[in-house]
Amino acid sequence: MPRLSQEKSDARRAEIIDACEALYQSESYHDITMSQVASGVTFGRANIYNYFQCKDEILLALLQREHDKWTARLDELADDAENLDDERVAEGLAQSLAERKQMLKLLAMNLYDMEQNSRLEKLVEFKRSYARAVEALQRVITRAKPSWGEERRMRFLCSFLPFLQGIYSYAFHSEKQLDAMREAGVTPYDLDIRTATRDLVLKLLQED
Repeated sequence: MPRLSQEKSDARRAEIIDACEALYQSESYHDITMSQVASGVTFGRANIYNYFQCKDEILLALLQREHDKWTARLDELADDAENLDDERVAEGLAQSLAERKQMLKLLAMNLYDMEQNSRLEKLVEFKRSYARAVEALQRVITRAKPSWGEERRMRFLCSFLPFLQGIYSYAFHSEKQLDAMREAGVTPYDLDIRTATRDLVLKLLQED
């Protein structure tokens, strides 16, 4: 059998990720199976294992792709950041996250399983994409706040990055969670990702 071209191989890899992403939008993480993924691609199931050994690796690749898209948006924001006031920087970061709901869901709900069940080389690929996103975020802050030193920039990052792994859980609730909160007398948080991100970033940018 002739060897696939790099272009064809990349297209197959993307098709696998797309099929798994579609399932993730309607199925729970733990209910997704490789058989379901295979039913969503145009080639045989055996070929999927040339790229990924389990669904966790596919979803980790989806998270990697989400980070790459976020990095591209951050790079655009960094290009203009030195000309923006705090409110516009905060709005830019808020909009960049509002566009990445899938990324925030994976970070909040399934990061541990993906990282534990994926091969080391797949995890390294993801960590490199994550590092590029953090570097892009640092560029935004460095250009928006040129007077800040390294310690002040790190203080921003250490407040903002953990926020990414929690905001989804406060912004979205399943019906079961809502039922439980009603019975327990707990009022659900009425949070919007864009608004919550903008408010946090603005606060961090304006702290002494």
